[in-house]
Amino acid sequence: MSFLSDFDYILLLSLVIFSPLLGAVYGAFWGNRQKSLQVGIFNSFLIFISFISSVILFISAANGVKIEFQLMDWMVLGDFRSHFSFGLDSISATMILIVSLVSFLVHVYSIGYMSDDKGFNRYFSYLSGFVFSMMILVMSDNFLGLFIGWEGVGLCSYLLIGFWYKRESANNASIEAFVMNRIADLGMLLGIMMIYWMFGTLKYSEVFSMLQNANFSNTSITIAGLLLFIGAMGKSAQFPLHTWLANAMEGPTPVSALIHAATMVTAGVYLIIRAHPLYDLIPQVGYFIACLGAFVAIFGASMALVNKDLKRIIAYSTLSQLGYMFVAAGLGVYWVALFHLFTHAFFKSLLFLGAGNVMHAMEDKLDITKMGGLFKPLKITAVFMTIASVALCGIYPFAGFFSKDKILEISFGSGHHILWLILLIAAVFTAFYSFRLLMLVFFAPKVHDIHHPHEAKSFMLWSMFPLVILAIIAGLFEEGFSYFISQSIPNAKDFQTPVLLLIAITTALSVISAIYAILRYRNGYKSPANEKERNFLHKLLLNQYYIPQLYKKIFIRPYARIADFLWQKIEIKIIDAIVDSIGKMLMSLSRTLQYLQTGNLTQSLRLMSFGVFIMLVFAIIGFWR
Repeated sequence: MSFLSDFDYILLLSLVIFSPLLGAVYGAFWGNRQKSLQVGIFNSFLIFISFISSVILFISAANGVKIEFQLMDWMVLGDFRSHFSFGLDSISATMILIVSLVSFLVHVYSIGYMSDDKGFNRYFSYLSGFVFSMMILVMSDNFLGLFIGWEGVGLCSYLLIGFWYKRESANNASIEAFVMNRIADLGMLLGIMMIYWMFGTLKYSEVFSMLQNANFSNTSITIAGLLLFIGAMGKSAQFPLHTWLANAMEGPTPVSALIHAATMVTAGVYLIIRAHPLYDLIPQVGYFIACLGAFVAIFGASMALVNKDLKRIIAYSTLSQLGYMFVAAGLGVYWVALFHLFTHAFFKSLLFLGAGNVMHAMEDKLDITKMGGLFKPLKITAVFMTIASVALCGIYPFAGFFSKDKILEISFGSGHHILWLILLIAAVFTAFYSFRLLMLVFFAPKVHDIHHPHEAKSFMLWSMFPLVILAIIAGLFEEGFSYFISQSIPNAKDFQTPVLLLIAITTALSVISAIYAILRYRNGYKSPANEKERNFLHKLLLNQYYIPQLYKKIFIRPYARIADFLWQKIEIKIIDAIVDSIGKMLMSLSRTLQYLQTGNLTQSLRLMSFGVFIMLVFAIIGFWR
C-alpha cells in the first residue's frame, strides 16, 4: 500500500543517501580551520534528516512498498552497462534505519566528545562520509554499487582510525585495517567479475531471477559465493583477517561505536543476507560460513576474558557476536542474522559510548585493572553500560536474549549440536568478561589516581538514552521483524526445538558465569585469586594466540626485507643510478654545448655560415646520386 507519490519516494531516498554526503562536503570546507561548533550541529541535523526519511521509508516498506530508483547511467563500456541506481526492500529499509539512527546519536554524542579536539571539523567530515558510504552500500540495487560503497566505507575507516595521525600507533592501525580489507576486497571483486561473467548483469533482481530460472554450474556458483565471502571476511573481521579490528580502537571512541554497531563490520553480514538466493544453492558453503562463525564466536570471546583494555574487550565482543550472525546466515536463517544485527547495533553502540564516558573521566586511560570505584561519580554511565552488558549476555527480557538465543535454538534444532555447544560456551564467556569489565571499572575498590572523575555532559547522556530503551525493548519486535523480512526472504526456515530447555540452559550458565565474575573481581584485579592467573593459557589469550606475532614473522618481516632489498639494490643502485646518469649526461652535454650560445654575433654568423655550407654539401651529394 503506497501513501506517497513516486516523486516523494525518490526525494526520500535522495535525502537518505545524499544528506550525509552534503555534511561530508560541508565539513571538508571547514576542515583546515579552527573548531566550529556549527559544523557538528549542521552535520548532525543532516543525519537527522536522513534518519526521519529512513523512518518514513521503513514504514512504507512495512506496508509492502518496493522502490527502484535509477539516478543515471554510470558505466557504459561496450556491452557492459551499469546504472547508478538504488532500491528499497525490507532488507535495505532495516539497514538504513539502523545506520541512520545510530549515526545520528553518534554525531550528537561526538559534539561533546570531540569538543576540545583541534580536528573537530575534519572529524565530522569523515564521519558523515562514513555514513554516506554505508548508505550507498546498503541501498544500491547492484553488486558494483555495493562495491563502491564497500570501498568508501574502507576509505573512511582508514581516515577515522588514523584520525590522530601524529600517533604512530594510530597510523599503523589505520594502515593495517586498510591493507587487510584490500586483500579481502580483491576476492570480492573477483567474485563480482565472476557473477558478471556468468549472468551478464550485476543487478540483484536480474542475477537472482536467472539463478532461479536457469541451470548454472554448481562449481561456478560455489566459487563466486566463496569469493564474495572472502570480502565479507575482511570487512566483518572474520578469522584469519580479524587482527585489524582490535587495533582499530586507536580511533576516537564514537567512531568505534559506529564501526562496530551500524556500519563497517556489519557490511559482511549484510552481503551474505543480500546474496541469499546464491547461498541457498550452495549449502556446503553456507555450512562452512556457519562453522567459521562459530569458531570466531568462541575465539573472540576467549580473548576478551583476560584483556585489560576497555575498548578492546568490547571490540572482541563484537568479533564474537559477528560470529553468531554468520552462524545464522550460514545455516540459511537469514532473518535471524539480520535480527541479531538489529539488536546488537543498539547495545554495542551503547557500550562504546559508555566506554567513551569512562575514558573522559579517566583522562583517556584504558586499563580496567587500574580503575575501580567509578560507580558513584558515573552512576548514569554505569547503569547504561550495565543494561548494555546484560543485553549482550542475552539475559531475559533484554534485546540480546531474543536474537542471540534464537541463533542457539537454530543451531540445535537444525541438528548442528557441536555448533550449538560452541556458541553456548561463547555465551558463558560473554557473561564472564562483561561482568568482569563492569566490576573492575565501576564496583571494585578504587585503584586509580584521578581526583575528581566526572560524568559526561548531559546532552551526551541524552544521546545515549534512546539506545538504552532499544537495548531493553528491541527484542520484543521479533515476530513483527520476522514477518517484515519475509517480504524479501520468503523461504524462512523453522525448526522444532525444546525452546524452554535451551533457554533455561543458556540463561542458567550465563547467570552462573556472571555471578562468578562478580565474586572473583569484587575486590579488584589484584586480589590473591587473580595473582595466580599468569599461566600459559592466560598469556596465550592475552597475546591473541600469538597470531599478530605470527603474521609479523611470516608476512611483515619478510615483506620488509624484500622491500628493503628492492630499495637498496634495485631502486637506489639501478633505477636511481640510471636516472641520475641520464641527468649527468645531459648536464655534461649542456656544458659542452654551452659555447655555441655565447651571445657573440660574429660567432653566431660563423656557425650559421658553417651550417649553410654543410647543408649545401649534402644537397650536392644528393643531386649527383
